[in-house]
Amino acid sequence: MATIDNEEAMFETLDPVPSEIATAISDGLNAFNESAEIRREAFAIVWRENGGLIAGITASVSFSVLFIGNLWVAKSLRLGGIGTKLMAAAEEEGRRRAAVAACVDTLSTQAPDFYPKLGYVEFGRISGRAGGRPVDRIWFRKEFAAVA
Repeated sequence: MATIDNEEAMFETLDPVPSEIATAISDGLNAFNESAEIRREAFAIVWRENGGLIAGITASVSFSVLFIGNLWVAKSLRLGGIGTKLMAAAEEEGRRRAAVAACVDTLSTQAPDFYPKLGYVEFGRISGRAGGRPVDRIWFRKEFAAVA
């Protein structure tokens, strides 16, 4: 067992985070969660055109909740409905994986009006600053209707 006041052990700040460190931390947490039967099933849905990636969404299902990671649509294609279609596809995949609800977060400078249009309800907000201006991080949730 490691002790914090052991002179052999030390804290180290890494910036940027080396990919092998991020992987080791993630793998360690995943191993612990799996031993506690908390599984995380990650997936991505992408939209390609002429072989190029033009939009995509990353997500995972854990303890029956769909967690939306990142939603991206190429700038030239925004406001054309692709984001809505990707969200619907992710929700469908989440339900297929037994999710009963979904959770997503965004910044007040990104898409705070998008998610309520899809039936998401705000459940948390924290204020901060970026580039000298106020920015909120906002969390939304959506309960899925039970299938009869």
